[in-house]
Amino acid sequence: MLKSNNVEKQQYYQRKISPFDANIKELLKKESTIITECRAEPATAAPKLFFLSDLMLDVTSNYLVINGIGQAILNTKDEASLSEAKKTVSKALIYLQNVVTVKVDAPFSEYEDALAELAPIDAAQRCQLVKKFGLSISLLKAAYGNNTKWRWVFVDMEGHCAAVSKNLLDLKKAQASNDPSSQDYEPLLYHAYFAKKMLSDAADRFHSRYMLATKSNEDLWKAGNFLNALRRIHIIFNERDEAEEVKKKYNSWVAALGTELKNPVSKS
Repeated sequence: MLKSNNVEKQQYYQRKISPFDANIKELLKKESTIITECRAEPATAAPKLFFLSDLMLDVTSNYLVINGIGQAILNTKDEASLSEAKKTVSKALIYLQNVVTVKVDAPFSEYEDALAELAPIDAAQRCQLVKKFGLSISLLKAAYGNNTKWRWVFVDMEGHCAAVSKNLLDLKKAQASNDPSSQDYEPLLYHAYFAKKMLSDAADRFHSRYMLATKSNEDLWKAGNFLNALRRIHIIFNERDEAEEVKKKYNSWVAALGTELKNPVSKS
């Protein structure tokens, strides 16, 4: 009787996940087609890479739904689906990184030309993708749970997300946007808010990983690098009080640890 119930549950589970499996296959076909187009016309690939990034997050959402169905019906995590969801978030970040770079604390002039290739993508689309990244990673972390062995791995993913989200923002447009009637005003405002929050969170998480897990100078340097990037943006937006608070935080970390937050690679 018990075996029969298990078989019925498995069959019911397979029926429920079938449309999401189909969605994933269709989305991956689109990915393959767009990659071919990018290789054929690399000069116009940037907007397509942006779309590929968004597409991969759609794949992620389908894998997360499959895991949720498995938990509801079979009372267990679908480790395979979660693993694929993690991979597709990483792919989404890499696609976007290939356009806007993954530099953290760098002046806008260093990646401005690369960002210009995304001119066809408006401010609202960019802001929406940043929000989608944040939601996808939050849902993925929640699906794994607090005690997962991937806890500290997610710190790297969130740092990667903070970097590309910041670099996706056209800082010149955002700085100059002071007309509330403009269609770009709100998306630029929110994008800047999300970018600053992600940088702040990334700094805190690398610092926590240093303190609680690794004691690695590299984590310590990354924490400081994200703080410096955050301070740079506050200065660009003339947010002097916020910039000073970030500086104080940076200095307090230095004082508490009795060290300097320097790139460990540069010391060798």
